[in-house]
Amino acid sequence: MLKTIGGIAGVGTLGTGIVSAADCQGDFIKPGGPFPPETANINYNSFTSNEKLYKTLEKLDTQSNLEYGSIGETWEGRPIPYVRIDGGDTDVFYVTQQHGDEQHTTEAALQLLQKFAAGGRQVDKILEEVTLHVIPRHNPDGWAPADDNETPQRENRRPEDVCHDGPYFGQNQCGSVDPNRQHYFGIDPDILAEADGIDPDQIPDENPSPETQAMLDKADEIDADIVCDWHHQFTLRNDDCELINASTRWPLNEAAPEDAVNLSRQISAHAYQETKDLGHTTWDTYPGGTTANIARNAHGVLGRGSVLFEFRGQASDLGNAANGRLVTVISTIMNEVLEGIASGELYEVDPAVADDIPPRGDYFWKELPREEWNPEHEAYAE
Repeated sequence: MLKTIGGIAGVGTLGTGIVSAADCQGDFIKPGGPFPPETANINYNSFTSNEKLYKTLEKLDTQSNLEYGSIGETWEGRPIPYVRIDGGDTDVFYVTQQHGDEQHTTEAALQLLQKFAAGGRQVDKILEEVTLHVIPRHNPDGWAPADDNETPQRENRRPEDVCHDGPYFGQNQCGSVDPNRQHYFGIDPDILAEADGIDPDQIPDENPSPETQAMLDKADEIDADIVCDWHHQFTLRNDDCELINASTRWPLNEAAPEDAVNLSRQISAHAYQETKDLGHTTWDTYPGGTTANIARNAHGVLGRGSVLFEFRGQASDLGNAANGRLVTVISTIMNEVLEGIASGELYEVDPAVADDIPPRGDYFWKELPREEWNPEHEAYAE
């Protein structure tokens, strides 16, 4: 999930907003990141394949209290995996890898599920208060090329000859779509018209992302209280030349109820407070858009605590040496959120503490001058 470089995200803390390796001491082009050497091989097979993911979840289902199933199929017919762990009255929904090329979040989710399958005192305390719902790979079609050690795809795999007219992006939208842009289905069209200026007649009859619709249906079915959406972004660093490993944001759409926004801000603030001093987690505030088609905003409009978490890089940016360290960062934050909900400490945080999270850092494009940026550098969104 990334953001347009410009407007609210643009100017960097060091003045230019453009960071070169010369601005910071040390070699930034090295194993472990932020960028691997050009000679480094990116081995996607070191990550969990679709087949292995399904088999792992099936095994956990038969050997533990985890309930695994499919909540639907992708365009190419792959199951959309879903895991439920019954516990307390607060229904928390984690979704990872809406974008097929953001795979570290799935590895962290698997670690979390294996921890809950093993049980123990900490898990029992969480389950006294929380029922956990996890989609550990929302977009298996987007990831599928990586199973052949090819570059995974951000979007889903809707066929090129399937088109629709969409209220957020205009007419004649054909082919693959971004699953994280299709969360407005189920929101009252009058709210969309008032908050986002959407013509209700432009809303398609069917969601162009069956993956997203399956998630929306499940979140409605379980009456989710909290939705946490786990993503990746480009590489940034702060004015101390530290790499930013984690970013967060809450709903920004004007139709989101105040109590839902406050709860969302408490989640972000708690995650920040509990991990900022660990040494491996450096934070900033994700800028984010305001429209209700984005998951973070849509679920907020629906009255849920709804938080975006973004983490540094994808495998193609990082090199394999950084993967384990980054998965640890994500897994730690996933656990801290659940522990804060279960203990009640999260609800005691002043929502205003979210404003203490440092502002957006600078984008780091190796030593690429601004005049050499291409549209891919310029335009990213959640």
